[in-house]
Amino acid sequence: MRHTGITVVACVLFAAAQASAFAAQAPVVSTQQGRISGVVQNGADTYLGIPYARPPVGPLRWHAPVRPASWHGVRDGSKFGPNCYQDPPRAFGPYTPEFLVDSQGSEDCLYLNVWTPATHGPAKPVLFWIHGGGFGSGSAAMPIYNGSRLAAKGVVVVGINYRLGVFGFLAHPELTAESPRHTSGNYGLLDMIAALRWVQQNIAQFGGDPRRVTIVGQSAGAGAVNDLLLTPDAKGLFVAGIAESGSGGGGAPPQTLAQAEGQGAAIANKLGAHSLAELRAASAEALLDASRGPPPGGPPGIRMAPVVDGQVLPAAASDPAARLVSNVPLLTGFNIDEVGLAGRDHKTSQADFEAAVHKQYGAHADPILTLYDHGSDEEASGSALQLARDRTMGNLVLWAQARARRSGEPIYAYVWDHPYPVPDSARWGAFHTSEVPYVFGALDTPDRAFTDQDKQVSDQIQSYWINFMRRGNPNPPGQSSWPRVTAGSAEVMELGDHPGVRPAVSSPERLAALHDAAAGG
Repeated sequence: MRHTGITVVACVLFAAAQASAFAAQAPVVSTQQGRISGVVQNGADTYLGIPYARPPVGPLRWHAPVRPASWHGVRDGSKFGPNCYQDPPRAFGPYTPEFLVDSQGSEDCLYLNVWTPATHGPAKPVLFWIHGGGFGSGSAAMPIYNGSRLAAKGVVVVGINYRLGVFGFLAHPELTAESPRHTSGNYGLLDMIAALRWVQQNIAQFGGDPRRVTIVGQSAGAGAVNDLLLTPDAKGLFVAGIAESGSGGGGAPPQTLAQAEGQGAAIANKLGAHSLAELRAASAEALLDASRGPPPGGPPGIRMAPVVDGQVLPAAASDPAARLVSNVPLLTGFNIDEVGLAGRDHKTSQADFEAAVHKQYGAHADPILTLYDHGSDEEASGSALQLARDRTMGNLVLWAQARARRSGEPIYAYVWDHPYPVPDSARWGAFHTSEVPYVFGALDTPDRAFTDQDKQVSDQIQSYWINFMRRGNPNPPGQSSWPRVTAGSAEVMELGDHPGVRPAVSSPERLAALHDAAAGG
């Protein structure tokens, strides 16, 4: 999802709401770079805007992150660092202000935030959060990522910024030649790895256990979680992963280094830049403008993303046969209404449904059409929604089954079904990203009709996530109600309003048809 958009009024309201939540001064913490002070927020000590690398500007634009400089005195940790540079924000679909960034940002953006329980005690497990946004937008400062309430339940939460779009994923032949590793294009992934190294070096000072770091991300962040399982650079930096709405593929494969270099060369030509010096001298806005539009053959909306370069990213995470460098427990799933911006009440005609299935599935369309009623426009509309849900969960469970056969590490799969109370929530339901406020317990947005049920489902998902962070297993100690994915298993845990184990796809016959279609390409 591309997180863009916010109004000035909403920005002011959120700034006021967040400012009112900050209270007494928190203790000062010493990091390897210097001391930092924070504030107490919702029962958690909160430290914001901590640099984990030097600003990636000037000669450090398109350079691996460099260790941050030290500082003297006590750094103020009461304010977020800048967002990473991206398109100007604008509202769209169900994405109300709490889901959105508050500014276009800056290239000087490699900062992270730490929320830790205000009470002292044994070292806590660490949730390392990687935000979504299609690798082109988003920020760790977005209101739905406020980690204070989750931290108050006994974990340390770390949220990071990483370079986006053309600044984080530009590959170019001259950048490859300049690199000691003979590669380019994965600067955003390298930022994540640098932040993980910072956590290993510093998180104990915040009450966290560096031996129990779980990488967690949603959408593009979930894709990054799966990428980090494959990269040798991240080995030993975490012990588990949670990927929300981003496992199993289903879209276009990532670019190879050669393809990405071609895209980078086209961007340079568009700018009239004939050298790296000229590229690095270009304005941020000019670079962003030159990079607009999807890559050749790439999915709409994903302009630039991690590159399979054989070094930082050896293979595509969508390939279940890809070698896992970090073979760790994984918890992963999707929301039930991951159907795009049409909404779940979108109407389609019988003819349009048939045409769409033929276009999507080619030679496998007829077996699928026989399994989804479409004798009328009403039936076709219902079947289009069900097929979209089945396709998403079918991709996930087939990928997880193959991964489980290969890795042997436990995989736990879920589907989230609780609607978020945005305006016209009946249309949007449990839309893409809607589970995130419940994971963080960020249910204090003004003008949202939250109920006791919202609090209950938030407690539910937080308990599962915290169990998983502590033990690599979402089940409470001594219980096994959430089963692991196995080669013959097609069940997932339903989270939200109807908790319990359920089939991933609406019927075994439909799963078999989707499997045949996937096997056929």
